[in-house]
Amino acid sequence: MRSNYILIDYENVQNIDLTCLKEKSFYIKIFIGTNQTKIPIDLVLKSQELGNQVEWIQINGSGKNALDFHITFVLGKLVQKDPEGFFHIISKDTGFDPLITYLKNQKVLCNRKEDISLITNSLWDDKMSLEDTCKIIIQKLVSIDKKGRPKSESTLKNYIKAQLGLRELSPVINEVYQSLLGSKKIYFDQAKKIDYGF
Repeated sequence: MRSNYILIDYENVQNIDLTCLKEKSFYIKIFIGTNQTKIPIDLVLKSQELGNQVEWIQINGSGKNALDFHITFVLGKLVQKDPEGFFHIISKDTGFDPLITYLKNQKVLCNRKEDISLITNSLWDDKMSLEDTCKIIIQKLVSIDKKGRPKSESTLKNYIKAQLGLRELSPVINEVYQSLLGSKKIYFDQAKKIDYGF
């Protein structure tokens, strides 16, 4: 089961709702600036409910991008420790984007969101096995008349993405597609269009 790591730039994003992360495989690190001495009691109480899933990190010193560098350092350590994890940076700072692009090129799952709720809305339940995920996609496809089903690789992958509630491309989409192809649930007809074995 893939772990999800959330690194929150609290200098940049203060509106955090941790209730959406209950009972999920998330590990949250909230980075606060040296001068941020007032944290809303509601947020503190919500973080206590999550126990050791949440860690508060107050950085030392101040200066331009000081907190960003702390986040980047901790992110690097987490990637080294768990290269198969999914890493989420919560920040409005687009300065993280080149780093995220680099990590994606290194086959590391990483993204940046401006709102923590967008993470849980965009992830399928990663506790599901590939087999169970494929079953769900097949059930959805069965409910569609054969003529109305996706006919190309790109349209089918977009369909899988939509059914899993994903907002961007994820390795699981290709894994499901390849599994369907390998198990002969889908195949290409003479016109190079996808046909279905169910």
